[in-house]
Amino acid sequence: MSSQEQSKPSAFMREELERALAEQSFGISSYETTSSSPLKATARVVLLEGEVVLISLTSRGFQLHSPSEAPMDPDHDSETVFETIEQLLQTVSPQYESKKRSALMEKLESLSDPS
Repeated sequence: MSSQEQSKPSAFMREELERALAEQSFGISSYETTSSSPLKATARVVLLEGEVVLISLTSRGFQLHSPSEAPMDPDHDSETVFETIEQLLQTVSPQYESKKRSALMEKLESLSDPS
């Protein structure tokens, strides 16, 4: 096993969170990873509405935090956990759903366009 393969488990949560956010880039303004460990990764996300939120990924799923919270607090487990980043973004960003529909329609139109 190469050293690159051995480092993957420690970076899995960060890579998975970044991949999920990159796939949803049409529906958010920007994001940056703020912390990462083998068990949890957190990113600062600017929604289309301009609101800043923190999103974390653990083995339980995606969680939403306000920037004033301490997202790394292990005793703070009472928050809603979302199975997908899409579910979380649909909950907090009305403009996300609109952009998602627009992106889907554009893809469908490009598939049906014979040119």
